[in-house]
Amino acid sequence: MSLADRKAFYEEITMNAVGDTVEKLLAYPYGFHGDTGIRDFLYARLHVHGGKRLDFDDRDRRPGFSTILLQAEAYTRTEWKNTGENDKEARFDLALTRRPKSANAKKHRYAEQLAALFAFELGKNKALKSVIDRDMVKRRADDVTRTSDVSKLYRELRDKELSQGWAIEFYDSRARRGAPVIQETLNICETVNDIPSDKRLVVVFVEFSRDGGRHHVSSNDSIVEASLIGTLQDRGIDAGPELLSYSKAPAASDHGIGRDTWHPSASVEELFETRAAFAERLIRIGGMEASGRSSQYVNLSFGRKGNIAQLHPHKDGIVLVLRSRDVDRPSTTFAEIPVSELAGHRGANKSWLDGTGRTFERKGPAVAYILPAEVNALGSDANEWQEVKKLITHAKTCA
Repeated sequence: MSLADRKAFYEEITMNAVGDTVEKLLAYPYGFHGDTGIRDFLYARLHVHGGKRLDFDDRDRRPGFSTILLQAEAYTRTEWKNTGENDKEARFDLALTRRPKSANAKKHRYAEQLAALFAFELGKNKALKSVIDRDMVKRRADDVTRTSDVSKLYRELRDKELSQGWAIEFYDSRARRGAPVIQETLNICETVNDIPSDKRLVVVFVEFSRDGGRHHVSSNDSIVEASLIGTLQDRGIDAGPELLSYSKAPAASDHGIGRDTWHPSASVEELFETRAAFAERLIRIGGMEASGRSSQYVNLSFGRKGNIAQLHPHKDGIVLVLRSRDVDRPSTTFAEIPVSELAGHRGANKSWLDGTGRTFERKGPAVAYILPAEVNALGSDANEWQEVKKLITHAKTCA
């Protein structure tokens, strides 16, 4: 089998095995023991789809000269700093490897000698720093840094012989909210432009919807994203790229113990109706979360910073309201409207909009922009969406 044929074979079994794994994660979200459990399941599915073609033997099948081309904890060729002070070679969670360099030398059959052709990094409820290094594109080939899933794959794709790198990150809604990590990682991946054209970095995010609604599945690779969502739909699982929004409220099942529990907010679909996808896209592109259940508008939060922006329905589109009128606010072509025209200005939201009272006076009055409905039909690289990103980034910075 030629290298090109092997790549095609690996890609086929990878897509099938990843589809099986994502389906199982959504069907049994609390049934996997961390990334080790995900790795073990994916390893088994790769074997099922790969079959005997993952075995590599001598023609005479001499004992001791056989090997397998699917490796768990496969060693990389790049040194990384681990928890100690000494530099050491790191490992991929899984790797589909190249064939041994020699058909005759026994030493080339040892698992640790096989170079990865496709590599997989897997995670469950991981924080951003464990998923990606914000500065990974700035790192030199000889820099020694701590590991993170996407960054390790990126570095091996850019500087070594790895052909495809897959990171699969899962959030089961218990320990960590995935939306901020997902959005920032996808934003960073958009800046990657130095991987050779014949190589591929694929990041897949899966977030379980605990209320029985639509699950989140997205990828930096549009072909992979569409394929996975289509596969899940064929299997009766509702999933899409919209980020899950959560509202903070005490759960009745907590019996008054005061533990924070996060519930999906239904306000986006109820409030924006036919423009709900537009609103969800705005929330996602800013890495924000819908934090309120108001019947008139949606509060947006980022991490521990609450209510730093709002989305309001409007006859011409959606109104984006920023908490700050700071002088460094980026310029925009979007039309501004008076905050006095917005819902809640005569109610509980008035102080927030006007910037009055002890809580809000430091920021001054909010500023409101109309985002026309037709913006939702534009691609993410359009000038209008770049303006939206800058405005929301400014809101997060000033919060």
